[in-house]
Amino acid sequence: MVALLENSLAGPTRPLGSPEIPQFFAPGAADAAVYRPWLYGAAAIHFVDAKRKLDETRRVAFRVPLAHNTRVVDWEAAESVDLMADQLLTQAPAEASYQPLPAGAMELKTFTRWAKNLDRWLARTQRLAVTPAPEEQAPATIGPKRGGVSVELVAILWELT
Repeated sequence: MVALLENSLAGPTRPLGSPEIPQFFAPGAADAAVYRPWLYGAAAIHFVDAKRKLDETRRVAFRVPLAHNTRVVDWEAAESVDLMADQLLTQAPAEASYQPLPAGAMELKTFTRWAKNLDRWLARTQRLAVTPAPEEQAPATIGPKRGGVSVELVAILWELT
């Protein structure tokens, strides 16, 4: 039902917003008629465990849907995507209509808050499974080292529906 409402609000041009807020396109099939906005975040996460002689960096990317009435972005509702920042396109791969952006996605102050929340969410939720030490009973996980989350990009991602 929300998608139908969003599509009914779609217009022929991309909402621009603040020029400081990056906007990219997901590569995709050209047979769709409407671009849907997402909040996209990509980061490198550094895990270190000296006891296990572990030093690993993992790249991750997530997206959260942006409905026209979105005020608060809930990164807990984010879905992981395989689309890394270097794969995003700066130009639309197909002609289509665009669903509207929420007001916050066009305001630098709000967008910056959403980006900071991504950093905090990643630091709190990202875990790496490790082989348990002999004295440990259950499987073990470790979080990123302090300061180990490096957000590479937070942007509006337009994807064909």
